[in-house]
Amino acid sequence: MADFNIKKIFKPEGRGELSIDIGTGSVKFVLMDKGRVVDYGLREITEVTDVPGVIRDLLRDIKPSQVYTFVSGPAVSMRQAPFPRMSRKELRDSILLRLDRYSPFSLDEAILDFHPLGVVMEAGAPRDNVMVIAARKDVISDHISTVRKVGLEPTAISVVPFALAGAVRQFVKPRREEVICVLDIGSEFTDIVFMRGENIELARTVTVAGKSITEAMTISIATEEGQLFLTAEEAERYKREYGIPPEDSEDRLPSGIKVKRIFAVQRTALERLIAELDRSIDFYKREFSVPTISRILLCGGGALMRGLREYMEANLKIPTEIFDPFKAYNLYKPGTKEEIGPRLVAALGLHFDHRAINLLPTELKAKRYQKRDIALVVGMMVIAIPIFILIYLFLTTQEVVDKGKLRRVEKELREEEKIAQEHLALSKRVSDLEAEGKLLRSIVGEEEITVPFLKYISRAIPSNIQLTSLTFTGLKTVKMKGIVTGLPEFQEIDLASFMVNLELGKEMKGVKLVSKTKTILEGEEVLEFELECEKE
Repeated sequence: MADFNIKKIFKPEGRGELSIDIGTGSVKFVLMDKGRVVDYGLREITEVTDVPGVIRDLLRDIKPSQVYTFVSGPAVSMRQAPFPRMSRKELRDSILLRLDRYSPFSLDEAILDFHPLGVVMEAGAPRDNVMVIAARKDVISDHISTVRKVGLEPTAISVVPFALAGAVRQFVKPRREEVICVLDIGSEFTDIVFMRGENIELARTVTVAGKSITEAMTISIATEEGQLFLTAEEAERYKREYGIPPEDSEDRLPSGIKVKRIFAVQRTALERLIAELDRSIDFYKREFSVPTISRILLCGGGALMRGLREYMEANLKIPTEIFDPFKAYNLYKPGTKEEIGPRLVAALGLHFDHRAINLLPTELKAKRYQKRDIALVVGMMVIAIPIFILIYLFLTTQEVVDKGKLRRVEKELREEEKIAQEHLALSKRVSDLEAEGKLLRSIVGEEEITVPFLKYISRAIPSNIQLTSLTFTGLKTVKMKGIVTGLPEFQEIDLASFMVNLELGKEMKGVKLVSKTKTILEGEEVLEFELECEKE
C-alpha cells in the first residue's frame, strides 16, 4: 500500500484556482475563485536567472487548490490530421501505431496528448480533425521542477492555443460561422490560432515576435541627423516608449536623431511578421475553404506596442483589435494604473479550457487521483467506523464466496494482460512488415523521384541558403546539409523560415532540425545546418 500521511490528507489544499504563464520575458498569473477573478499579476524577467525567486515574489502568500500552467516553444509539437470517427481509446492506439507521422519526438522522449477539434470532410466522408500535442519530457520535467520550487504542485499542463481559445469562447463569444485569428505575440514566439465559431481549426507558432523587433532595432544605419545605433537596452526601451513611430513625428532621441527613423530599422522584422501571417492566412483559407477572416485579435506583450495594430490592419487588410478581457468585462482591480490585460489573456483563458490538453506525466496524474481517493476513503472510515464494524461481521460470513470471486477476477485480469501483450506484439509486427516493405520497394525500384524533387528544392531555397549535400534514404527520407549566409543575427531566423516554408509546402512533411553550428567560411560568419524530412 502506498505510504501516506494522515495530516497531509486532511490539511486544507488552499483556495482558488491559479493559472501561471512562465514566459521567457515575464511571469504572469491569474487567480480565480468560484468563477471570479480575485487576483492577477505580472513580473518582468530581466537579467535575473532565479525564475523561481521571481515567481515566489510575484505570488507572495497565494496558496491555491489547483494550479494550471502551459508550455510552448520549439520543444512542443502541434500537428493536425484527419482520422476516421472512432472512440478515444481507438484514436490513441492509431496515433501510437504511426507516431512518426504526428510527432517529431519518439514515445520515449516525449509526453503525448490529443484533442479532436471538430469534423472535416475528406473524400466526401466525415472525419475528426485531431490536434496531436507532443512535448519533450525534459522540458516538462524542468517546468514542473520550477513550479514545485515555489511550493506549488501542477494540476494540469496545457499549451497556449487552447488557453487562447478558452479566452475567446468565454469573453468574445463568436458567432457560429465567424472566423477569428488570434495572435499572441510574446517575447520569442508568436502563436497563431484560427477559430471558426468556438472551435479551433488551425494553430501555428512562428519565431518572429517582440524580441525580433528589438534585435532589428540594434542594427546601425546612417540618417540625415547622423548614425543611428542603439544598444539592446535602448532598443527595448524605445520600442516600449515609441512603438512604431508615425512618419510625421518630429520628436527626437537624446542623440538628436528623429524618432521616426526608428521605423527604418524596425521594418525588416515587421515585414517578416506580416509575411509569416500572410502565409498562415493563405494556408488556412486554402485548406479549410474559408473565404475571409472576420477579424484579428491581438494579445500578448507585443500587442501593446504602439502603432502595431494599425500597421497590421493596414498591411493585412483585416479588421484588427486589441484583445483585453479585463477592460471589456471590468476585471481590473481598483487602482490599477497599467492595463496589462492583453498580456494575461493566455493565463486567464487557461481557466476555461485546462482539461482539453494535459501534458502532466502519467505518474503525477495517478498520484493526484490516489491522494484524492485515499482521502475520501479515510474520511469515510473515520466517520463510519461503527458501520464498518457491522459490515465486517457480515462480510466474514461471505469469505468463501469472496475468495471464489477473487480467483475469477484474477483469472480475467491475466487473460486481459495476455490479450494486451498479443496486441503489442501484433503492432510491432505490423511496423516491422511496413519497414520490410519499404526496403523491398527500394531494392526492386520505383518511380525516380530525384529530378522532380531537385527541381522543387531549387525553387524553394532562398538566395542566402546553399545546400552542400542532399541524401535520399529509401524513397521518402531526405537529409539536407547546407549553410546560411547573410547578417549573423538573422541567420537562425532565415533557417527557421526556410523550415516553415518546407513544412507548409506540399512536397515535404516532418521537417526536423538535426544540428546547427556557427562557423567561419572564407572570413564570413555562417550557420551550418543539417535537416531531415520526408517527401509527401
